[in-house]
Amino acid sequence: MKKNMLATTSIKLLNETTPFAVREAFNQLRTNLLYTVIESDSCPVFAITSVSESSGKSTVIANLAVSFAQMGKKVLLVDGDMRCPMVYRFFGLDGQQAGLSELISGIQTDVIHKDIRPGLDLITSGRIPPNPSELLTSQKLQDLLAEWKTVYDFVFFDFPPIGVVTDALTICQSVNGYLFDVRSGRNHAKDVLVAIEDMEQVGAKIVGIVLNDYNIKGSGSRYSSRYSKYGKYGEYQKNQYEQAAELSKRKASDQ
Repeated sequence: MKKNMLATTSIKLLNETTPFAVREAFNQLRTNLLYTVIESDSCPVFAITSVSESSGKSTVIANLAVSFAQMGKKVLLVDGDMRCPMVYRFFGLDGQQAGLSELISGIQTDVIHKDIRPGLDLITSGRIPPNPSELLTSQKLQDLLAEWKTVYDFVFFDFPPIGVVTDALTICQSVNGYLFDVRSGRNHAKDVLVAIEDMEQVGAKIVGIVLNDYNIKGSGSRYSSRYSKYGKYGEYQKNQYEQAAELSKRKASDQ
C-alpha cells in the first residue's frame, strides 16, 4: 500500500510525459525568478510558503527545482517543513530517513540524496523533531547554508504555511526571495494579503505569488486527467492579486 502511494505521488514531477503547457508554466516561473537574481548572488536561496495546508506548495517548489536542474544548474532542494513534510513522497523515499532535522541536530552528517534527478540533490526533512523553529534559527543552519552556497547554483526550501506557524520566516534574512503559493478557490484574498503584510514587516522579500489549482476547464487546453487538479502555475505580482480581489468585492456589492 505504501509503495503504491509513493508511485502515485511521483507523477507530480516534471518528466518527458508532462504536458507541454505544464512544462511551459514552470519554465515561465523559472524565467521570472531568474530576473530577480542579481550579479552578486553567487547562489540564490528561494523558499516557498502559503496561507494554509494542502495548497500544493510542495508540488510547486519540487517541480521548480527540477526545472532549474533541467537548465543545467546544480540545485539543492531542502524540505524545511519539519512538521508535515511532503517532498520525500515525490521522489519515492521513506519519510523516516534521516534528513534536515538530524543534520542540524548533529545526529547525522550524510543526509544528502545525490542526483535524485540529474543535477538535483535533495535533503528531506528527516524525522519530525520537537523543536522545528529552534532548529531553523540555529547557527548550525547558517553554517550549512554558507557551505551549500559554495557547492550549488541554487538552493530551494519548502517551508510550512505562514498562516499556521512562523517557521518560514526564521531565516528570512538568508532567503533571496519567497514565493507565496495561493490555491485558487480555497484561499481568501484577505488572508493572503494579511500573511504577505506580516512577511514584509519582518523583512521577507516576496518575489512572486503562484496561483495554484486554477480551473482550466473550457480553456481549450488538453491536460491529462492526472494533472487537472494542479491546474495552471503562474507568477503574479502582489498588486495584480489585490486588483483582482478588489474587483471581486465590487461585483459582490453590486449584486
